[in-house]
Amino acid sequence: MILVVDIGNTRIKWAYVSGRRLIDPGEAVHKRIPAAALESLAKAAPGRPDRVVAVDVAGEGFVSAFTEMVKQRWGRVPEFVTTEHHGHGVRCAYADPSRMGSDRWVALIAGFRLARGAACVIDAGTAVTLDAVDPRGRHLGGLILAGPKVIATALDRQTSGIGETGGRTRPARGADVLGTSTDEAVARGAMLGLAGALDRAVSAVAGELDERPPVYLTGGDATGLSSWLETRCEYRPHLVLEGLGCIAGALDLRPLDQ
Repeated sequence: MILVVDIGNTRIKWAYVSGRRLIDPGEAVHKRIPAAALESLAKAAPGRPDRVVAVDVAGEGFVSAFTEMVKQRWGRVPEFVTTEHHGHGVRCAYADPSRMGSDRWVALIAGFRLARGAACVIDAGTAVTLDAVDPRGRHLGGLILAGPKVIATALDRQTSGIGETGGRTRPARGADVLGTSTDEAVARGAMLGLAGALDRAVSAVAGELDERPPVYLTGGDATGLSSWLETRCEYRPHLVLEGLGCIAGALDLRPLDQ
């Protein structure tokens, strides 16, 4: 049994790979309460894992505490996945792969394996990222966009009188895409801007490839964003964990309809 762990900027997510499938996925916020998040992970463990395979973008402090917990509780040393020039069928577009977030790399590998070829991956969190890969596994590059909460916070800091910038982000049609209050105008502007940029990027990739690649959507804000997108997406809430399981050689990824 393999424990796969995605250590993000705010949350830690985990699951076990057993019988070539993910089981018992869980998550906890670690940003302000790292000890409680690690305890949640430890309590969720059904037993001693054979391996612990992880990806990290949180930084050294939390990773050190995580590594120590894994050693103390299970006698294991975590295996951290990092971005490479080439690995698992995918070739990174970055001249310096270390500059590409390892969570993006893992998700891209998962998308390529799911599609059995060209794919786009959208990860909607604090930042919203899009990466694309062609049928031969060549990473075409990516986008990093500010998430809706970041956009709203930036406007709140730079503009007086906006008030609560979170607003409602429900999908809208016709003139309803326009807000009738400042809060709504900020919230809907953020969602519409993100969705428009992502739709255009996917369309550009499709034109370059002369085919419409499947688009996989993941991340904490994925469900809110999906209803604004015109692009058809397959929602994969555990895409990074699935990628880790694939990299560990313990998971055979398939689309949801298979």
